[in-house]
Amino acid sequence: MIEAMLNRRLIATVSVLLLVGCSKDLDLKYLEKLPVEKILEQGEQKMKDGNHDDAVQIFEELERLYPYSKLTATAQLLAGDCYYKIKKYDEAVTAYEIFIKTHPTHDKVPYALFMLGLINFEQMPIIERDQDVTIKALTYFSELHSRFPQSEYIKASENMILNLRQQMAGREVYAARYYQTRKNYAASIMRLNVVIESYRETKHVPEALHRLIECYVAMGLIQEAEKVNVVLQKSFPKESWARYAVNLLKSEHHTKQPKKLK
Repeated sequence: MIEAMLNRRLIATVSVLLLVGCSKDLDLKYLEKLPVEKILEQGEQKMKDGNHDDAVQIFEELERLYPYSKLTATAQLLAGDCYYKIKKYDEAVTAYEIFIKTHPTHDKVPYALFMLGLINFEQMPIIERDQDVTIKALTYFSELHSRFPQSEYIKASENMILNLRQQMAGREVYAARYYQTRKNYAASIMRLNVVIESYRETKHVPEALHRLIECYVAMGLIQEAEKVNVVLQKSFPKESWARYAVNLLKSEHHTKQPKKLK
């Protein structure tokens, strides 16, 4: 999946990196007379000075002048860092993706994957919005964990992964409520089962179980509702959703009882 994402971005945006962020008074011609090591030092100094726009231009000029140097990989990575610092996230993503694409065996690939996940994580939208960015963050972090399980960035990503999964579960519950209010119970049940089965460690599971009970009750499937309630009461006995479910089923049984003859 990441390979496809890389190819799409590279075709569309690689040329943009050479055009943005250049200071009007920055003369890059003097770099042509410098060895690659000195050019890298110039860019790193710009970074230290907080002049990330100029640093990016120097790193990209290094890549143009010395495309086969080992330091080109370092320059690509640092360009991504600069873009991230100044919150040019699209450019940062492209820079890190180019790095991974052109240096797939480099020892900094785990770092690039981590940064790609972090950038998308920091742009995670509210639950009501489309979650493409959330999915991308999870994709990058999953790639990091599967390919580099011993990486130093694993621990730093774990809490973010949990938050991302909470977000995805919340989105599914939000969608389930939408369908439920429109009496599309089959669609709601499908969404709720995704939460229960795929995001079982998240805080949204108790609500998902309760909403599932509501759907079954609305459909007249009381036995199915009772089965789900057993799971809810056993797994989350102290949750308010468990109390709501008990009250709902009691109310349902009361309304179904035959009236006594006077």
